[in-house]
Amino acid sequence: MTSGLDRYLQEMAERLNATEVKAGFYGGATYPDGELVSQVAAGNEWGDPANHQPPRPFFRIAVKDHKKEWAETIAKGLEQGRDARTVLEVVGAQIKGDVQQSIADLMEPGLSPVTIEKRRTRADRPNSSTKPLVDTGVMIGDVNYEVT
Repeated sequence: MTSGLDRYLQEMAERLNATEVKAGFYGGATYPDGELVSQVAAGNEWGDPANHQPPRPFFRIAVKDHKKEWAETIAKGLEQGRDARTVLEVVGAQIKGDVQQSIADLMEPGLSPVTIEKRRTRADRPNSSTKPLVDTGVMIGDVNYEVT
């Protein structure tokens, strides 16, 4: 005879068929010049001292600001009886949006005067924006997630 606890644990095990959601830059997307979006994102996140580029930690800020919300989304989804894949798809979309918003919101550190001048005088696509991280819109558009 199966107890209520045994049934509950079996149902929970069946709902936990997916184990992980990952967010970041997948698929090898590139900028028009061939540079990988994932490499540019890493350079922005951690900085690139060789190019005098300071860290602009959009990803770490998103995690710090939203990890509790993401955990709550998972807990609520499982409490509602959703299977893990569905719950992780929902939280993956939430993470993607939060990372994109973090990119859009980041203003510090600001761009150097040299970078601003280069943006303004480029022949291929001049840009008068002084906003970090969103020069072309490629990186913010490439944020994604996957559930495994």
